Amino acid sequence: MTPLTGIPEAFYYRPAIPIALSLMAGILLTQGQPGLVIPALFILLAAAVRLVICLRRDRPARWTPLLATMAAGYLAMVPWVSPAHGPNHVARFLDTGYWRIHGTVADSPIVRFGRSRLLLDVNTLSREAESQQVRGRIRLTVMGEANLNPGDRVTFPASMRPFRNFQNPGGFDYRRHMAFEGIHGSAWVQAEKIQRSGSCNRSPVNQMIHAARRRLAQLVDAAGSQTATDEKAVLRALVFGDRSGIDDGLRERFNRAGVGHLLAISGLHVGIVATLAFAVFRWVFSFFPFLLWRGWGRQWAAAVTLVPVLAYGLLAGMSPSTQRAEFMVVLFLAALILGRSQDILNTLAVAALVILAFFPPALFSISFQLSFAAVLAIVYGLEKIGATEEPVRSPAKRVGRRLGGFVLVSALAIAGTAPVVLLHFNQTSVVGIATNVFLVPLVGFVVVPVGLVSAFVSSFFEPAAALGFWLSIKILHLALMGVDFFSGLSFAAVKTVTPSAVEVFLYYLTGWALLNLRKTTVAPWVLATAILLVAADGLYWTYQRFWHRDLKVTAIDVGQGGCTLMELPGGGVVLYDGGGFSDNRIFDMGQRVVAPVLWRKKIATVDILVLSHPNADHLNGLIYIARYFNIRELWSNGDVNTTKGYGELMGVCREQDIVVRTVDAGNRKTIVGPVTLTVLHPPADFLSQPDDIDQEYRNNGSLVVKATMGETAFLLTGDIEARAESQLVHRTGRGLASTVLFAPHHGSRTSSSAELIAAVAPAVVVISAGADNRFGFPHADVTDRYRAAGSRILCTGTHGAISMRSDGKTVRVTAVVDIAGQASSESPNS
Repeated sequence: MTPLTGIPEAFYYRPAIPIALSLMAGILLTQGQPGLVIPALFILLAAAVRLVICLRRDRPARWTPLLATMAAGYLAMVPWVSPAHGPNHVARFLDTGYWRIHGTVADSPIVRFGRSRLLLDVNTLSREAESQQVRGRIRLTVMGEANLNPGDRVTFPASMRPFRNFQNPGGFDYRRHMAFEGIHGSAWVQAEKIQRSGSCNRSPVNQMIHAARRRLAQLVDAAGSQTATDEKAVLRALVFGDRSGIDDGLRERFNRAGVGHLLAISGLHVGIVATLAFAVFRWVFSFFPFLLWRGWGRQWAAAVTLVPVLAYGLLAGMSPSTQRAEFMVVLFLAALILGRSQDILNTLAVAALVILAFFPPALFSISFQLSFAAVLAIVYGLEKIGATEEPVRSPAKRVGRRLGGFVLVSALAIAGTAPVVLLHFNQTSVVGIATNVFLVPLVGFVVVPVGLVSAFVSSFFEPAAALGFWLSIKILHLALMGVDFFSGLSFAAVKTVTPSAVEVFLYYLTGWALLNLRKTTVAPWVLATAILLVAADGLYWTYQRFWHRDLKVTAIDVGQGGCTLMELPGGGVVLYDGGGFSDNRIFDMGQRVVAPVLWRKKIATVDILVLSHPNADHLNGLIYIARYFNIRELWSNGDVNTTKGYGELMGVCREQDIVVRTVDAGNRKTIVGPVTLTVLHPPADFLSQPDDIDQEYRNNGSLVVKATMGETAFLLTGDIEARAESQLVHRTGRGLASTVLFAPHHGSRTSSSAELIAAVAPAVVVISAGADNRFGFPHADVTDRYRAAGSRILCTGTHGAISMRSDGKTVRVTAVVDIAGQASSESPNS
């Protein structure tokens, strides 16, 4: 037992670890319970008093240090979760109309797809005779190429908007993410409307860093040919952390090959800088006799090595992975200076403590999680496996041992980060170990050292630096050939469903038990318990996916568009439309919103994709789903749209052997267990119209599908308008009666006619429309008609995702956002 705490000594064997875990627990607690400031403050004060008393009386404090740290973590995170913005903060002026915005450019613009995106520190807002001094940072999108640099003062007219989330269960909290980055709103402006009014005086350090990064970027660009775009982008990322040239396609190639970590400045890069600098300085100091006589050569070399290590961190941008690596290297060098040994796991925990103490939201950063998970898995795994250090004489055996050690390290890193990767990216690389064996030595031990030495040499001899960058680009060309080979294999990476928090915990618990199976008596019991819990978790999700007997229908929040998920009894899945924006390169709705919803529900197979009509806000989100999910067939009305999105969707269907069926009101009903799917529109002669189809006719050709289970029914209507509604009513009559109606055309005034409402007589109306959309959907006249008919109205723009469950007699409705009790209710059958 330790005298301070009265806790078993093993618990505090590495004291920084339990303290770091307590701090993390306090930070996490704010996400579920943000209103406990007073209790947390009381616990912190009480713990501090108890610690003082225990120290003075030399009595054990037991769990008091951990409670104090947890309370401190909670209180440190509260300002980030519930910020108290002052009256002059930019957050107070969002959605307040057009202003003339005055601000200072905070970073270099990133230009993609004809748009420039940058961060702006706003200082003044003005309009007419009004002027307001403000503070705060926003993200600015410039339509066109903005020739701006950090520190430039600019003025332009724009309206500042808050960031909006897609309100789906468990969805990514983009607003919180941006707030943690210190960015509180967004604006956009045409490039020609921006006026530059000089530059502010930045600190000499910032000027030097920006100038160095810009000069190195120019040298790298000049060293490679115009066709070596990817090689130059990767080299900039490796040498000084500039990832602006890493587009989604290049990043995906690295991720599929399992070497995405090479693109981020991490321990490998910082370690190389430290190793090279330490070797050079130790050689230099070997010529100073007074240092050799006193045995100070290593200490002085370690002390001076701190300078290039810290300089490189500043040049690389100090990302979380860079911070962790910098801190650990600094601690290692400090141990050399003081002549003391260190415990790597404890040092890792100290690094986490320091980072989280200064910036608590770092805990939610993907790079922080991946960085610490990888290092922890490697260090702890090697410690428990206990690789032999016995010397061997045979060169072949030495090479074999080093190769085996390298493979083991790669395997441990991949295993340690697997749950984090699956949680955030839903993808695991099958070829990761093989790719790392080939690429890490080539990139890490050849390209990075050559690039870093070239960057250093560029400060006094640019021709030599240019030669070094040219050589690095040539080697990177070979490395990218390897990336393309491995990522191009059909089995290179596998898309997976999203693990729950419980499953992530059970994964790491099982890993701990396996590593300690022969080292502690409790490990076998922990392993057995974990296996039982994994089996229970599997049974739970099997029931949720395949054994449930109800019909589950979810209106997914895709902003201004439509997307409805139907989970049929027995596990069948139907996805009606996929939402989408006009250009998937800017934002892929399928990848960012729809697929994560399906993966969180453990859905990897969709039996039927239904494309109501080929408009981007219904079609573009389906492209990603068709490419990365197991799809059995696609239903379409046969309307051939000449847009890029439609052509891409049909191309994916051909590549994936997805059956494309043209369906209409003349098709027979599709019966899946107790659910009947009936296509009610368009009529069989829909495609007999002229080829030049106008937008109204394209909307009126939407597939109308009715899903019936027992005495309940759901009517999905696409974008049909009044003319098609009239045809539908006259052709179908009482067959339209449904419990839930998905309002046609997002609630536009040209749809939802009184005739349709009377025929359907819905108890619940679901409107899929974006919040504060520019079209004014849903229109007030439409909602008034539904209310007059006695229907309950829910809109994805205000309620978020709307979930409905039918047992064949009643429909239970819930929504992510409960507004005045409307969002949770039961509706009788139709």
